[in-house]
Amino acid sequence: MAEQMSVDPQDPYAFDYILGRDLGAIKGNHTLHRPVSQIRQFQYKDYRHIFAYNAQDLLDPSSRLSQRYPQVSQVLRERLGVALGKRNNEEFSRCNCGDDSGHRCDSEVFQRRNSTSYHDFICLSAEGSTTAKAVCLCPDLKNRVQIYGFIGAGTFGATFIARERGAAGASLEDLEQYAIKSQVHTTQWMDSVSGTNSQMVPFCEASGETRYMPEEALLLIYLDDSKRFPRLDSVYTHGMLTAILMTPCVDPSYEAISIINEDHFNRIKSDGTIPPRIRKRYPPFPAFDGSYLMSTTTKEPQLGETEGCKVASQLIQAVIELADMNVCHADMSVTNYLMDQNLNVQLIDLGMIYFSLHKSGFLTEIDHFIPYHEYQMMPERAIELEKYDTWRDPCHDDVAIEEVYLPLDQRDVCLWKYSTIVYGFLHGFWPWDEPEPVPKSLNWHARYNGPYNDPFYPVVKRRRKRMINEDVPISESLSQDCRDVLQATLSREKSERPSLEELSSFPWFSRWSAEELESGRPLKRPFVKKFHNKNRADGRMGFPWPSVSLDHDMSIPILNTRGYNSDYSDYSTGSSYYSTYSDQSGDFENERVPPQ
Repeated sequence: MAEQMSVDPQDPYAFDYILGRDLGAIKGNHTLHRPVSQIRQFQYKDYRHIFAYNAQDLLDPSSRLSQRYPQVSQVLRERLGVALGKRNNEEFSRCNCGDDSGHRCDSEVFQRRNSTSYHDFICLSAEGSTTAKAVCLCPDLKNRVQIYGFIGAGTFGATFIARERGAAGASLEDLEQYAIKSQVHTTQWMDSVSGTNSQMVPFCEASGETRYMPEEALLLIYLDDSKRFPRLDSVYTHGMLTAILMTPCVDPSYEAISIINEDHFNRIKSDGTIPPRIRKRYPPFPAFDGSYLMSTTTKEPQLGETEGCKVASQLIQAVIELADMNVCHADMSVTNYLMDQNLNVQLIDLGMIYFSLHKSGFLTEIDHFIPYHEYQMMPERAIELEKYDTWRDPCHDDVAIEEVYLPLDQRDVCLWKYSTIVYGFLHGFWPWDEPEPVPKSLNWHARYNGPYNDPFYPVVKRRRKRMINEDVPISESLSQDCRDVLQATLSREKSERPSLEELSSFPWFSRWSAEELESGRPLKRPFVKKFHNKNRADGRMGFPWPSVSLDHDMSIPILNTRGYNSDYSDYSTGSSYYSTYSDQSGDFENERVPPQ
């Protein structure tokens, strides 16, 4: 007899009950096992441009690939040796939970026979797909750590802050802190059906077992000894989700929270006829990313040149460490690098990369245009879009051009994006932008959506024309060495831009290390104070944190510029990154906040 039980829609635990009853989602291992006759054949797939499969051969010094590319082979072998040497044979992939047939989700058998049902699962959760990425993690992981905050969410995953579960009475300062990136798990079977590159790739553990993990986690293993990337702790692949456990880059003051009121984790949005929906449960713990170095309201640089040189040098170091493995970051953006209080930089989000042992592997013919990345527009792309503007039919101004034919080397694209970021934090505005401050309501970078009838399209078009016809203006207050870097990397002529090897030899990058630099991250106090005050004032978050001291462990800015007294960044792709209550923007009007 089917279970008959009414569920109170106002009960904050009703959501968990429904999921547990219908999908076993609390266990998180809802998968579909395929018969042997449906197993996909993988042996004919082209793996030339997939890092994991080439790395397997390159690790064998006697292989033909290693003999042909000895430098890459040596880099990989040395880096993997360092990573394994630190772990005393402890495995990276740790979830021991099995499916109905007893196979681990990171096993080859599971990857080639199973599919997961995440998308069916989130239909039940309405707008709570980010909540799902925390609720449905591996039980082994949830027994090991306690998630207590939400760092941010991107297109494919969500990142949470967690700490290990210590013994009763243990000091919080002694507990290990982690960032957990939780994302949808698609098996090799699923990716082969959809025709996409496999998300899960093989890795041979020190024990000799082959485990499958996200390619991003595999790259972090080879970057284990680098200070420019998060350090991987472990991976938990469990049913619908994979969780990458790594070192966090958040402010220590946030980690001082000692009281977590579970009642505030369960928030229901309900107003009249709008059905109640589970909300993301965890208070915000935003990392200090590059967007906080930008301010559209003042357009003043938040860093001095020496401090900016430190950030730029560490970013280029991260790019070089990837290039040593023939890897290119495909999503270099203002929100994909983080800074601690001392301006130590980490490059994040390796979910989108290019890899090839041949130059041709980095060449693409179709350029994908993202309106939110207009600040990283290239002159050659602007020329192509200008052609479309000339030829377009005025009757179809609601159309946005998302792709153009434009042969590019993605390594050059990465360096261009890097250069726009450096220009931005040294000037306070993006290349070819108008230098005058604008009201927040006219900040088109955060609001331009791409179609020709977009109200911000005229200002976008004017900027593109300046990019085509004029050299980028560079502040005369910067040193000649710094100006040389920006003039070279942001040249309108592609042939005049330096390669990565040439760029790294510019003398400006050694400037910060050649001087005694006592640097603090700008806007540290406003970042903490204004972030919480703003979110409490408009009722969106308002999580009571009685044990947080805003004066605890704060670094004081060293530089004394007008930028320190200005508002922090109004530019960010950010409302979606730092919102913890909705997977869609502009959905906060009905949020009810528990009394303070």
